[in-house]
Amino acid sequence: MTQYNMNYTDCFPFSDTTFNTLLAASTAIAYTVPGDSTMSYRASFSVSSSAEVFVRLNGTAAVPVSNTGATTTYQERIGPNFVRYVKGGDTLSFISTGTPQVGVSLLQLP
Repeated sequence: MTQYNMNYTDCFPFSDTTFNTLLAASTAIAYTVPGDSTMSYRASFSVSSSAEVFVRLNGTAAVPVSNTGATTTYQERIGPNFVRYVKGGDTLSFISTGTPQVGVSLLQLP
């Protein structure tokens, strides 16, 4: 694992732990963060184009239903500069109505 070390302002080393996928429309796909719960990571998410991609922590992501309001715990839409903290063993579930490419780069935190 590439360990987190911020040597320069807003500059991070390359990650040696990444997950990349091409989503199938309306089909959730899961990724399990390597390691155990004592390991923390900075997870940097990326998505191709302006696709609507949702990610859910430790659950199955779902596309919001049209013309309704609902709350979903630990599910967010991936946007520009989307970065979160995760732990080893966490599951990240991704879904979109389109077929975008999605990526996650992990940096282990001290």
